[in-house]
Amino acid sequence: KGVPIAAGLGSSGATAAATVVALNELLGAGVDSGELIEVAGRAEVVAAGSPHYDNVAASVLGGIVLVDPADPKSHMILHPPEWLRVVIFLRRAGVKGKTRLMRRVIPRDIGLDEASRLAFSAAMLALGITRGLKHCVRYASYGGPVEEARGRLLESYWRAKEAALRAGALAFNIAGAGPSLFALVEEGKEEEVINAVMSVAEGYEPIVSRVSIRGAVHDVESRR
Repeated sequence: KGVPIAAGLGSSGATAAATVVALNELLGAGVDSGELIEVAGRAEVVAAGSPHYDNVAASVLGGIVLVDPADPKSHMILHPPEWLRVVIFLRRAGVKGKTRLMRRVIPRDIGLDEASRLAFSAAMLALGITRGLKHCVRYASYGGPVEEARGRLLESYWRAKEAALRAGALAFNIAGAGPSLFALVEEGKEEEVINAVMSVAEGYEPIVSRVSIRGAVHDVESRR
């Protein structure tokens, strides 16, 4: 699958998605995308302890996917603007059960004000993605109590975030459950952001990418 494990990049979700898509094609089952997401999410329980539909939805469908956790068949694909780049700061943890651990540290309940702020930030980010509004994409920087809890466990995280934003990143946050990090960057600003982060944080491998609009595909030739 080409996705490092225990790095916060959705490795367990990628495995689950690839498996159900492959079986669907192999068996000629004709299962639609909504059902594939639901089955893949349930399969991820084995690795992560609970279904995580947002990871598997993106792996199955491609793009940036909004998915209803109560009904994964209800989803929408957002196509990002051409100028958007994602700089991944990869850190290979290799810790068994890391996803379960990082989910245990986050608070189970939040207040109304915090819930409102998170909902607003998510809505603004979705608006920024669909309309290409840079000032709205910046809302991806806000992770609320989850970011606060996990950020305390990641060495140099807050320094890296401050450095990235000062260097021109639109947003910076923890990738999945960590320990990898990511920055949303306008095309042409990648090198500045990478240099800034690497100057204050060690042990990361920077990777410049973009959001793929292709999901899981049948690709035998490239694996031979």
